[in-house]
Order: sequence, then structure tokens, then C-alpha cells
Amino acid sequence: MIVISPWSKGGWVNSQVFDHTSLIRFLEKRFGVIEPNITKWRRTVAGDLTSALNFESPNAAVVALPDTSSYQPPNQDVVAGTRFPDYVPTPPAKQALPEQEHGIRPARALPYELQVNGKVDYSQGGVELLFRNIGKAGAVFQVRSGDGKTGPWTYTVGAGDETSDTIGTKGAASYALLVYGPNGFFRTFLGSLAENSADLTVDAIYDKESEGIALVICNHGASAEKVTIFDAYSGKTHTQHVQPHGSVTFVAQLHESFGWYDLTLQVETDASFQRQLAGHVETGKPTMTDPAIGAGVPEEAEVS
Repeated sequence: MIVISPWSKGGWVNSQVFDHTSLIRFLEKRFGVIEPNITKWRRTVAGDLTSALNFESPNAAVVALPDTSSYQPPNQDVVAGTRFPDYVPTPPAKQALPEQEHGIRPARALPYELQVNGKVDYSQGGVELLFRNIGKAGAVFQVRSGDGKTGPWTYTVGAGDETSDTIGTKGAASYALLVYGPNGFFRTFLGSLAENSADLTVDAIYDKESEGIALVICNHGASAEKVTIFDAYSGKTHTQHVQPHGSVTFVAQLHESFGWYDLTLQVETDASFQRQLAGHVETGKPTMTDPAIGAGVPEEAEVS
């Protein structure tokens, strides 16, 4: 939707989840009259549109408008009531979907702070997923299977709450799960369920103060593992060595990408193992839209 308001000047983008009840809830917020027919679930996952506006420090600058004198009808002396034919635009001969405009735009701060951790459950033949919401708004997670034969599974987690589930089939040879959340939140869990496969967990810690993210990589196996981490925004690949039953912490600063991250982890001894973590670190302050959408990620990787 397009929001036009004195408190939304500047071409801002807001990627919080809204729906048609958000308009009613905005009126609730303004006038204090409660609509009883809005369900608790919608109130949990959809905002009330107030995050799209800035009431604390609005942009009071006068907007420069273009000269419209050329639009003045040349026949001002026509008899009153004269009707001119309607303008009927001609559609393009070749229809095509619009493309994303290049560049970035200022973006409002969002109330999301989400985590999904996964640990392979070899006894059940799947992955135990822990969904945590430490933000100020509820969120819906959708989990899809890599082969598309099972699922999807949907989980709603309220603010300050968590839930868990084990997804998989006993006797399966591998696992492939994709987790989607609001505002570009994404996690992948890919790997083998064989006895000699890599057994690592990757937990993300958000650093709001420095606008960064730390990955805590734990090796639950009996052999040392060489882990590579590819940063899709910088194009760099980093290497970490994790000892048996040990852990390392990898820190990525996200200033240049405005808090957006896309990190893929792989293991040298197990080509099937992959963890991908993507999303945005919210700091409570305004930011910018995802530069990868407006410009694309680097095609060449730099190894460091």
C-alpha cells in the first residue's frame, strides 16, 4: 500500500506485516474505539500501521512541487459544461511484470528480533527446530521441505515467546528444510543423516549497538571440522576451524550493508552440509532497504 501523510514524507519503506485489519486498528489507536471482531492471531502478527509514521520528529520541510502551468487547458473560453472525450491509455503490446527499481530507500525501524536454531536428531531422522521471538511483535514462520514432498509447516510465535518441533522421517538418509519469516528472515538446514556426517549447530547473536551479527559454531562430532563462511554482501569467504566438541565465534560487521546479512556455511568433510542465515539486524533506529534487492549481490567471491 502507499501511505500519504505529513508524517511519512521522504519516500520511506516499511516492511512490517500488515493486513486489512491494520487500517481498523490504526483507527483504534487514534480514537480508542475497539473493534471486537479482529482475532487475537491477526492482532499478534499484523501491525497497526503506526510504525509507518514518524510522530516524534516529522519532516516539516516544504515539498518542492513541479510547475503545472503547461497542464492548463488551451481552450478556457469554451462554453461551460462542454465535455471532452475520456483519455484511454494504450497498453503495451508486450506485457511484462515491473522490475525492482535500482538503488535503496530509507526504511522504518521494525519490531522484529527472530531466531530459529536447528539441531539434527539422528534418532528420529530429522531436525529439531527452536523458534524464538525476542522482538516486540508476533511473527509467522513457514518451514518448507527441500524436495517439496512434505509440508509446509506454519508456526506463529508471539512476542517474547518460543516453540519447537522436530521435522523429519525416521530412517531418512538426509534432511533439507527452508525456514521463512518476515522482512527477509531466512534459514536453511541441509545435510546427511549418515553416521559420519558433520554434526554442527550454528546460533546467531545480534549486536544492536554495533550493527553486527555473531555466529556461534559448535562442533558436536568427534573430528575437527574446517568451516567456510560465504558473505553474499561482501563477496568474501572466511574460514574457521572447529575442534571436536568445541566452538568458535565468527563476527560480521554489517555497516556497509545497513544491517542486512546473508551468510552460508559449508564443511570441507561433508559436501551435503549447509546452513544459510539471512535477514536484517534491527537496532530500533531507521535504516535502509536491502541493497541486494536494488543492486544484486556481488558475482565474484573474494577469499580471506
